[in-house]
Amino acid sequence: MRANRKPKSCRPPRIPMIPKEILEIVERGQILISGVVGIDDYCPCAVRIRTAKGILEIAGTALTLCWAGEKRLLLKGNLEQVCFLLK
Repeated sequence: MRANRKPKSCRPPRIPMIPKEILEIVERGQILISGVVGIDDYCPCAVRIRTAKGILEIAGTALTLCWAGEKRLLLKGNLEQVCFLLK
């Protein structure tokens, strides 16, 4: 004899995990990064940013660090490439 189970439709839906690292890119001219742990390297053509899950590399031209604080960072410039490197 089978135990009475709730039909699948009665189970609450699974809510996806919200990542700690979130990127918001605006018209390839600025990028807001959340979940920043530190900055490894910075120059006008490339930035290496440490996050809890790895390294984020951003390449472009005229990259300027506009704001940093509260584990967030805002870069402006001509964004050409964003690359994720796992730990």
